[in-house]
Amino acid sequence: MSTIQLATGLLLMLGAVNTGLLVSGDRALLIDCCDTVTQERLAASGVKRVEMILCTQHRRTNTAGAYPFVERGAELVVPAKERDLFEKTDDYWSDWGNRWHLYRSQPGPEVLARPLLVNRAVSGGDVIEWRGSRIRVLDTPGATMGAVSYVVEAGGKTFCFSGDVLAGAGQVWDLFSLQKGYEYGVVDYHGFLGNLRLLNPSLETLASCGASALVPSHGSVITDPAGAARLTSARLHEAYLSYAAISSLNHWFPKMMEDAAGDTRRMPISPKGELPSFVRHIPQTTYLLISESGAALVMDCGDDLVVDRLRSMIAKGEIRSVECAWVTHYHDDHVDGLGRLHSAFGCPVIVEERQADILSHPERYLLPCISPTALPVNRVVRDGESWRWHEFTLTAFHFPGQTLYHSALLAEGRGMRILFTGDSFSPSGIDDYCPGNRNFLGKGVGYDRCLDIVRRVRPDLIVNAHMPFTMTLSDDQIDHMRRILAEREKLFTSILPWEHPNFGTDVSWARTYPYEQGVFRGGAVTFEARFTNHAPKPSTATVEPVLPNGWSWERKASTPKAIIAPGADGAARITVLVPPDAAPGLHVIPFRVTWNGRYLGQIRHTLVNVY
Repeated sequence: MSTIQLATGLLLMLGAVNTGLLVSGDRALLIDCCDTVTQERLAASGVKRVEMILCTQHRRTNTAGAYPFVERGAELVVPAKERDLFEKTDDYWSDWGNRWHLYRSQPGPEVLARPLLVNRAVSGGDVIEWRGSRIRVLDTPGATMGAVSYVVEAGGKTFCFSGDVLAGAGQVWDLFSLQKGYEYGVVDYHGFLGNLRLLNPSLETLASCGASALVPSHGSVITDPAGAARLTSARLHEAYLSYAAISSLNHWFPKMMEDAAGDTRRMPISPKGELPSFVRHIPQTTYLLISESGAALVMDCGDDLVVDRLRSMIAKGEIRSVECAWVTHYHDDHVDGLGRLHSAFGCPVIVEERQADILSHPERYLLPCISPTALPVNRVVRDGESWRWHEFTLTAFHFPGQTLYHSALLAEGRGMRILFTGDSFSPSGIDDYCPGNRNFLGKGVGYDRCLDIVRRVRPDLIVNAHMPFTMTLSDDQIDHMRRILAEREKLFTSILPWEHPNFGTDVSWARTYPYEQGVFRGGAVTFEARFTNHAPKPSTATVEPVLPNGWSWERKASTPKAIIAPGADGAARITVLVPPDAAPGLHVIPFRVTWNGRYLGQIRHTLVNVY
């Protein structure tokens, strides 16, 4: 990792993130502190002691290197709105709401594994004085909810260390960090690009802060702050319009989308149709397909009350029996009542193969709307597999629309072709409002794949699990949505500094598996660092666990390097030894990740419960 000089007495240490180094004699002040910043590396610049560390944000990538310096007496200065994410990390990790039924996206996946002692919390307008230097603090939230920037004068120039507000002229490091819900009762889950409400004012702040150059956490030094900020804001606005043009939120939350209502690319609302007599909807997300015999196939069961409704229907003779169940996807509002359904009626649960593991072992995943209850899976079918159920031919599809882990079911019978699409379409478009669901851009993946299936299958009716009516999609609508998605891929490519824009929208392109597991003291635990290679070429990932004191990993039994083919998944595998005297309870194990030779920092973690 190299170090470059910005001005007399001001250096920049390159790493997973940029670390500012303000030097006075053999003393130093750091702005952020990547874990590649060591005392040995500082010594090469004549620094013997770090006296102060200023943090732009709470994320591990920006702060993981601070521990040894704080332990030696360095003062830690952090954003006031994020102080608890430095000092009270145990509260964060022990909060059940940060693990299950996740409808929040903030503060994101990089909370510190253990606390750091804070000496001072700052907000915009504050001034930090250090050895003759006066450093101004700016409020610049957006990428994180309470982020700040620091304005430093050195060598006759003014530099602003701007965190992750932008990563270059017209670019941000990722888009999933901007997930936030605000008005109309909308939670983070539905808030794609919601933090533009904070980021745009922050871009304006940087444009007018008087700096000669911006120093972002990710990316090169920016010598035209105003131009870079304006271009970034303009591109993000275009990204929002592209998203809004075919968003299902135009149906679900129309007032929320009024600021994009004038865009000519906006898809007209499809007309609603009535359900056929042999299809019944039970709010919120359950559908029944009823055979001529009176047997019912239940699709999704998000509430125990569904069981009571089904019993009532049997008692009234509306159905004869509950014969089997189908699951469109793992979200809690589709599966929370499935266990009771299975127990009450003894009905086998049928799933497409990509659903099986997540339903049976939800502890292995960290995803939005995830239920903590392991569910029964009695039959696993493949993508494209068909089977007979009474007078119907049923065909399963991997249908990665609203989530990557999503299925559709085509029912052919009684002279009709009905496609049950779970949550993947609405009369106004597509449900790609939550990057945590892993909505991929590109030909043959994500919604492009779903639209291709709809065109090939040509259903008479499309049914969304939340809607008590049917809809259709015309060829013109399909063409329009695919065209918008293709244009969006190009737009996001210009906004995101990655080999493919999916790296900046797919928060789980790097992940651990299992995400959570248990082990007895003195035992061993094995986990994988899994990667989805969105790049058009083979890629190499290398990982290293960051372990608690006394823990170790078996290097000979591990495979810390993985080579992943384009468009494929791959994994590095690590075996860790837990000492006999390990503290019982939850341990957060971050991973240092290097991707194609570029160190990305401690971007992911796994959870280990020690008994």
